[in-house]
Amino acid sequence: MLSAAELFTGRTGHNAEETRVFLELAKNLISATSVRDRRQIANMLVTYPEAPDALIDLLANDKDDLTAFPILRHSTKVSVDVLVEIAKGGSEAARKALAGRSHLPRPILAALCETADAQTIRLLIDRKDLTLDQHLNERLSKRADLIAELGEELSKRQALNTENLISQFLVLPASLRAKAIAAAETMSVIRSAQAPAHASIPAIDTARLRLHGALLKAALLQKRNRFTDSLGQGLGLPSSVSDMFLQEGQGEALVIALKSLGLDRPRTTTVLVRLLGEHMAVEEIRKLLFLHRNLSTGAANVLTSSWTLFGTSANSAEIDGTGEKTPRHVGQFEDASRPSRDARSHRISSGTTSAQRVRRGIG
Repeated sequence: MLSAAELFTGRTGHNAEETRVFLELAKNLISATSVRDRRQIANMLVTYPEAPDALIDLLANDKDDLTAFPILRHSTKVSVDVLVEIAKGGSEAARKALAGRSHLPRPILAALCETADAQTIRLLIDRKDLTLDQHLNERLSKRADLIAELGEELSKRQALNTENLISQFLVLPASLRAKAIAAAETMSVIRSAQAPAHASIPAIDTARLRLHGALLKAALLQKRNRFTDSLGQGLGLPSSVSDMFLQEGQGEALVIALKSLGLDRPRTTTVLVRLLGEHMAVEEIRKLLFLHRNLSTGAANVLTSSWTLFGTSANSAEIDGTGEKTPRHVGQFEDASRPSRDARSHRISSGTTSAQRVRRGIG
């Protein structure tokens, strides 16, 4: 096959029959050709003007990344449809090659924004000759797997708006969390101003009180799974989210969740000491209690209510210029291990059924 490619590229002006014969030969032999030879063939054909399009597409899909690389990076003969499919389902090395192409049509950009990892996305946003529009930036801002590493860059590009900052709080870098809390406070004030004013006598929420008791008991006994289950049920969050609250670096999220449920400062102190005290310094716990004191319940509710769909994209918008919707990005924290709890979690905050569930949780 290598010899045939050398003969074919040795001259120009092939007629249709010669090109057809070469293509048929290549289709029959390329799979049996060694990796070393395939790499040479790809490098010979990438700039050869008479290379058959079907063979170029075949090399672009080669399972060997170094064979595919020159085609993906430089060839102008690969169809956009093939490149989009590679961006969606190919290797990350293939996506990096695509990110370096001199010309990236919108459908390829959209596919990369949907699937590429943080390093590949950084290649895109660092390019001086490339501008990601609002829809593509919004697509990036909804990907929880990117925010922790690229949050600062996306924020500078105005890709993280108020809604994104709040909904992606759990993976924001520390430098952006204060900004997200401030955004939640502002949103809470706006909602309060828009709500109709009416005087009411607050009722005693027995289900909420039982939930507080369940949380405190689980914390005192250091039953971490029971605690996160009760916390998730109280907030209507899937277990994949509530399980994160006791992970390292999520102390602020835990405090926000407790504030949203109306846990007072003494009980919050007990929870923090019992569940985080082993690996958290006293000064850090004091900072968390300071957050609890200064955070409004409204802002806490804004934040926790946005975490229900954490790790999943909103409904895809028309961003590829074809009228087709790109596939939804699957959240990295998707959890199918406790489907029964997730299915009912949204109902824990009201009614007798809620109280019964809390009692079962601490039984």
